[in-house]
Amino acid sequence: MSGLDVGAVRARVAGRVGAWDDEDVAIEVEEGRGGSLQVTIRSRSPLVYYTQWVVLGPDGEVTRPAPDDGFTSLGARGTTVGTVTTDDEAVTTVVAEVERAVRILHEDQARAAKSARPPTQPPVAPEDLAIACEMWQGGRDTGSSRLRGAARALTGVRHYFYAPFIRAQEEAARASADDLRAGLTLLRAVNATEHLDADGWNARVGLPARGFAGRGVEAKVDADPQIERQLRTGSIEMPLWGVSLRSAVADSFGTRFLFELIGPFPAVPAWVASAIKAGEEELVTGGRYQVLGQEQRGGTTHVRLRWIGASGDRVGSDDLLLDVLSAIPGVVGSSLTRSAGGREELELRLGAEDWATVTRVPDADEVTVVRYWPPDPNWAAKGDDPDTQWAAIRAASRTTAEAATVETVVAAVLRGEDR
Repeated sequence: MSGLDVGAVRARVAGRVGAWDDEDVAIEVEEGRGGSLQVTIRSRSPLVYYTQWVVLGPDGEVTRPAPDDGFTSLGARGTTVGTVTTDDEAVTTVVAEVERAVRILHEDQARAAKSARPPTQPPVAPEDLAIACEMWQGGRDTGSSRLRGAARALTGVRHYFYAPFIRAQEEAARASADDLRAGLTLLRAVNATEHLDADGWNARVGLPARGFAGRGVEAKVDADPQIERQLRTGSIEMPLWGVSLRSAVADSFGTRFLFELIGPFPAVPAWVASAIKAGEEELVTGGRYQVLGQEQRGGTTHVRLRWIGASGDRVGSDDLLLDVLSAIPGVVGSSLTRSAGGREELELRLGAEDWATVTRVPDADEVTVVRYWPPDPNWAAKGDDPDTQWAAIRAASRTTAEAATVETVVAAVLRGEDR
């Protein structure tokens, strides 16, 4: 029989490892099965999925089960660290294993954070940025809303809540080549800029430090529950949105939710580029954000967000593909993506499993159009791979080489199914 006082060890371990529980790492020290001690080390960052356990059995055996990183096989074996005989030895051993797990997790998070940074962006002309920022500042329900819709049409990132007016703004932006190009300009400008915190941006534009950058959102009966559900996931993504360095301006947009940015983030000071509406002190920003926390203050949910990754940093800019995107009717979702070598692909979602892709290498005289449709109801009875619906869709697809003109490409996308 072991002479360990597992309860006493648990209290001492909790006191030692508590300092490592923070915005990136969650640590729980609790009683496990059969009177054991279990410490759970878990990632809070949406960029890294990782859970490690350290277990002290009542017999003094310390084990480290196989970590769960999202790819761990069911048969993965853990590690027996050793057997301890005294409370002091147990505390030292368990704390060392927790420290090891935290170090590994921090390394994984650092690698993920590095990969989430945007690559070098194509240059943006100052005059184009000035035009885009002036469009953005045209009004919440016209300029900025339309350009936020353009960013979603270019990236394929859905808005964090659904509403008919949101969809209408996106559809209007998708049909406007000017909106799409302005959205593209802002995406590239934001992803190319430096990262500063709120006071850093105040200093950059010559304003006093006030420690605030945020945006308010007004109450909407249908949208509020959707926003709450999104926040519970721990992350939120907005390719483009605006925040103000003045809390009064943020409140003027609504006080049901107040999103506040904590830590460094990329941004474009809109009024500096456009030379209008300086009093709004609005920064155009965007990216993926971790929900650091939220609290209720009266009727306002205060949400603290931290930038954790780029959004729209690989968006394409081929003029032909942009014009095609604005010319195709009935599109319910889209994205334009550039890849290595400059090749760009436009994806057009036309509903359910009905979609098309248009691919072009730089300045090519032809593009490749692949048209997909939902498979026949009896798709499982056909083909060499009847167990895979994707194989049935692919087999029914049509691939053609088309002249690089808007009219030809649009016609190829809209042409009926040939079977």
